[in-house]
Amino acid sequence: MAKNLLTTALLWLCLLTSAHAALVLGVVPYMSARKLATLYEPLRAELERSLQQAVTLESAADYQSFLERTRQGRYDIIATSPYFGRLAQLEQGYRPLARPLTDLEPLLVTRLDGIRELAQLRGQTVSTSDRLANLTLAAQRYLQQAGFRPGRDITIHPTGSHANSLAALLGGESAAAIVSVTALHQFGGDIDGKIRILARLPHTTPQLYLGHQRLGSVQLARLQQQLQTFANDTLQGRAFSRDLNHGGLRPVSAQDMRALDPYVRDLKGLLR
Repeated sequence: MAKNLLTTALLWLCLLTSAHAALVLGVVPYMSARKLATLYEPLRAELERSLQQAVTLESAADYQSFLERTRQGRYDIIATSPYFGRLAQLEQGYRPLARPLTDLEPLLVTRLDGIRELAQLRGQTVSTSDRLANLTLAAQRYLQQAGFRPGRDITIHPTGSHANSLAALLGGESAAAIVSVTALHQFGGDIDGKIRILARLPHTTPQLYLGHQRLGSVQLARLQQQLQTFANDTLQGRAFSRDLNHGGLRPVSAQDMRALDPYVRDLKGLLR
């Protein structure tokens, strides 16, 4: 009898702990942990307030680790690169919640005193944040269409972060860097006065917010509405959107997701 009572008590304790466990907001590591914590703290705090549940903010050491943690379901909510987001929807149990109003605009940038034409990249090094980053895949596809063969005509050098990529460019270790309009906006400071745009790549679906299906349809619908209300209709949310260059948030369309499929195929080719 005592053993049954103990088992029942432990079961209730587990259920109570689970019910009050913190939700995990995972952010793809496109910047340093310190910078991500600064940028996404307003969202974390708002979700904690509105959901009346503890919310923790996590990232990962690199894109590969983040992708693996997403696959494992470690994160309840993710703010992730678009290609990772599409893969998470198709294969990892996540459902789209929201996307920024502004599209992703990848750039190839060089130093003010650097090369002047795309053709001058032949035989040069291009720095980027991570080999699996959406900007890297978009740039590789663009360069291939321009007649370059990455690994032969041009070297793509992952550096670990956008900051490191730009540092490599400014330090003369690379002739160009792959970055986005959004990332440059988030850097702030005087970076615009040190670089020049060499090429603007085609716009694409931007960062995506998704929630794991284990949260259930009701909570996911609530999260979708709360994200949009926060980003579009509150002072703190508009500041958050401005700092991330989101322009606000809106629902994710089926077309937004389908447009990512060619890049997801590229991503899966790299992962094999």
